[in-house]
Amino acid sequence: MDNTQEQTLKDLMDALSANVSKEAQYWETYSGMGTWQFWVVLAMLVFPLVVLALKLDRTKALRIGFYGFAIHIIAFYSDLYATAHKLWAYPYRLTPFPSMSFSQEASLIPVTYMLVYQWTINRRKNYYLYLLLLSLVFTFGVKPLLGAADLFWRYNIEYWYLLPLYYAGGLAAKWVTDLFEWAERHARRT
Repeated sequence: MDNTQEQTLKDLMDALSANVSKEAQYWETYSGMGTWQFWVVLAMLVFPLVVLALKLDRTKALRIGFYGFAIHIIAFYSDLYATAHKLWAYPYRLTPFPSMSFSQEASLIPVTYMLVYQWTINRRKNYYLYLLLLSLVFTFGVKPLLGAADLFWRYNIEYWYLLPLYYAGGLAAKWVTDLFEWAERHARRT
């Protein structure tokens, strides 16, 4: 690495460190445990996990869990991109970092998607139709409700822009899960 590259990297790391300090200060001032919003965000993390523990079809736990993990990863990277590019933000968070909504990415969204996925496979319902309905609920119900409570803040993006993201995330998670299931079945035959 030449000197210019090394200095640029150091500058980037300094800026990142300064930003982490600012986020911690913001969290302590506006988003910490002394706010009601903190407790709502905590509930969005804990409550879905409790529901999942009670409702998970344990005979399909690995399949549903893999699907949920795929949804979590998709939500995490989508949120990372969107917050870094100022599409939206979360004014209240569980921790001073990162800027994304851990409770939504790790619990609320994946668990809701997992339960709908489980319901469609257990009842042989059309996953794509129910995924669309779920995407509509998140786009025009959950996110506007979170927005009204100042738990979700949009920069210059309309809610309907979220619809293809929710739907595509569910498609990708299902297709990745299906691919791994196919690979497992295929390996057993050989």
